[in-house]
Amino acid sequence: MINFRQMISWLGIAVLMGVAGGSVTVSAKVVTNSFLTTQRQLKTYNSKRTLKLTIPKNTTVQVTGIKHDHGKKYVALNVDRLRYGVRKPLLNAQNTSKVSRWIQANGKNFKLVKKPTYLAYYNITRSTAGHKLLTYVADGNLWQGSALPANYQQQIGVRFTVTTDGYLEYFNQSPYQYVISPKPSMTMKVQKAVHHGRNVDLYFKKSFNQLPLTKVAKKGDNRYRLRIYRTYGDTATAIPDADNASQVALNELYTISGTQFYMHIENARFLGDD
Repeated sequence: MINFRQMISWLGIAVLMGVAGGSVTVSAKVVTNSFLTTQRQLKTYNSKRTLKLTIPKNTTVQVTGIKHDHGKKYVALNVDRLRYGVRKPLLNAQNTSKVSRWIQANGKNFKLVKKPTYLAYYNITRSTAGHKLLTYVADGNLWQGSALPANYQQQIGVRFTVTTDGYLEYFNQSPYQYVISPKPSMTMKVQKAVHHGRNVDLYFKKSFNQLPLTKVAKKGDNRYRLRIYRTYGDTATAIPDADNASQVALNELYTISGTQFYMHIENARFLGDD
C-alpha cells in the first residue's frame, strides 16, 4: 500500500518532469509579445493559408497573437520580424499577411525565452494607461535622420533593424510603408550582444561599409562592434502638416558614431479625430 509520503513524493516528481519537458511552462506563461525559440523545424503557412513557410529549428520568434481551442493554447507569429530567408515567401504574393497561422504553444514546438539582448535598444511594449489617444508602434526599425517625414507614404529612406532571430538587416532604399519588409541591401548575423546603460553593443565576425563598426579583436567571431546609443531625446511630426494636423508621430532619437537615427515609436491622435 502507498503511504501519504510516497504519494506526495511521486506527485512532486511528476510536476518536475512536466516543467522540465517545457510544455507546461510554454503553455502557461506565453502571452502576446513573448519570445519563443523553436525546438524543431516548423512547416506552416501564412495566416491566410495561401503560402507555405518554413521556420528553422533554434529560431527565436515573437508572438503576435494568442488563442485557446479545446483546452490548448495556440500562437501566431510575426514573420515579418524574421530574417529575409524566412519571410521571403511572403513577398511572392499580393495582399499577404505578415502573421503565421496558428501553431500550438507546447514544449515540442517552442521553448519560452527572455527578450534577446540584441533587441534591448528599444521597448517592445509601453503602457499607454491614461493616454487613450496614444498608440505604441515601435517596431525596431532605425531610420537615418531625425523625424518621420509627414508624407512618409510616398517616401523612401535609409534604415536598419535587428530581427528577432538575431540578424542585422540594412536597407539603403526602403519604403516607409510596407506590409512585408523587402530584401535587405546587406545582412549580418549578430554574434554577441551586450547591453549597458544607454548602449547596446552588437558584435560581428566581419565588417561592412554601410554602418560604422569598430574593430575590437583580430580573431574570433566578435571582431567588430556596432554601438547603438539611445539618447532618449525625441521629435514630433505633424501629419499631414502643421496647419492641418490630425495626428502627431512621435520619434525617439539614437546616434551611431555621430550619425543620427530615429525610431517611430508612437502615434498621438487629436480629440475629435475619427
